[in-house]
Parts: sequence; structure tokens; C-alpha cells
Amino acid sequence: MDHQFFKFWGEFLLQAADGQRQLEELTRWISEGFSPSSELADLFRKCYGLPAFSPPESATAWQKATADFDKAFKAYAPLWGWVPLERYDQLKREKERLEAQIADQARFIRQLEAILEDKDLGHMGLITRFQNLVTDQSRAFDDLMQALQASPEVSDDAERK
Repeated sequence: MDHQFFKFWGEFLLQAADGQRQLEELTRWISEGFSPSSELADLFRKCYGLPAFSPPESATAWQKATADFDKAFKAYAPLWGWVPLERYDQLKREKERLEAQIADQARFIRQLEAILEDKDLGHMGLITRFQNLVTDQSRAFDDLMQALQASPEVSDDAERK
């Protein structure tokens, strides 16, 4: 656990509550690569125990501290519900692509349904045609049975056996 990271956020949020800091300023500072000359750099130096004036030998300490901060930030940001802008943009593009695909598929489904209805092949038309087919076959079977019963050859064959 990075104690200085939490100290930085505590101080930052206290100053934000007093109206001294804005989230946009923090975003700009991080996106600029932790510029050592910004106002947030002073708060950062204070929380990470770095000297206020940067002698050349403290450049390594600054880089280590910013690397630690960046690592902690990337670990805790998702817990706060924050998403990197690149990931957000990627997901937004994917969402738009999927919405367009869904719209195309819905349009295609409507076209297919219209074709089925036009040809009377919709599910209700299909059920009606199936019922008519069963009725016609039953009638044809009844007619066949009546014809067979009335046929003298069938009667003669039945009597011989």
C-alpha cells in the first residue's frame, strides 16, 4: 500500500473541497506526464517527501515517485469507477458499432417478416395451410374408404378368404 498516494489524495480532496483544486487540473497534470512545474507538483512533492526545489540528483527520486503514483493510480482508479480515456473511447466506438449492427439486423428481420406476410407464409398462414392440408387428406381418406367399401371386387376378395 502506497502511503504517500493516499496522503496525496487526502490533501487533494481537502483542497478540492475548499475550491482550490479541480479534477480537470489533475487530469491535465497526469496526461502531461506528471510535469514537475505544475501547481499539483508542489502538493505531490510535499506528500512524497521530495524537496521543493529540484536539484539534478532528485530527478531519479521524482521519476520513482511518479512511477509509484502512476502504479497506485492505475490500481485504484478502477475501484473508484474511473476508466482510462482510451478505454472509454474504445468502448464507445464498440457500442456504436454494435448499435449499428443491431439496427441493420432489425431492419433485415422486418424485411423478412414482410416477405413472409406477402407470400402468406407467416406463421398464422402456415398454420392455416397445414390445417387445410390435414382436412383435405382426411376427406380424401374417407372418400377412398367409402369407395373401397362400395367396390364389388373388395367384397368378393373378402368373402374368399
